[in-house]
Amino acid sequence: MKSMKLAVISLALFSHFALADVSPLSVVKDYMSAWNAHDPAKAAQYLSSDVVYYDAASGAPVKGKNNAEKEVIGAFIKAVPDLTWKMTSKPVYDHDTIAFRWEFSGKNSGEWAGSPATHNQIKFEGVSYITVNNGKITWQGDYYDSKKLDEELKPQAK
Repeated sequence: MKSMKLAVISLALFSHFALADVSPLSVVKDYMSAWNAHDPAKAAQYLSSDVVYYDAASGAPVKGKNNAEKEVIGAFIKAVPDLTWKMTSKPVYDHDTIAFRWEFSGKNSGEWAGSPATHNQIKFEGVSYITVNNGKITWQGDYYDSKKLDEELKPQAK
């Protein structure tokens, strides 16, 4: 019985230290890789169950892992199935928060926010602030040029 308790305590400590060894930057890079693999479920695995995703263009935060997977990650990937999201600056971080500039690009070949695909190439820049606790993203704020994106999504005159 004593050895069983020791094994449980050891496992709990090992699990805690394993999560502690995962740097917030590596979590963010893996999260972005999952986006670039066009896999919403894989990207969502990096989110905490109570994550808050704030998109400055919409102004209303999306709360919860399932909502973020469906309403943010899944929606973007559906709208731009060949998307590329890449860091364009060296990330700045302080303990649990990472900030970086990025570029998002691809072809709008799927529905976007209720509008049909335009088949336009899009490319816009922004900044993300992401907080990571215990190996999971707990908050993400994205700030970008939504006016430029809106222009790129307009149907082209024929």
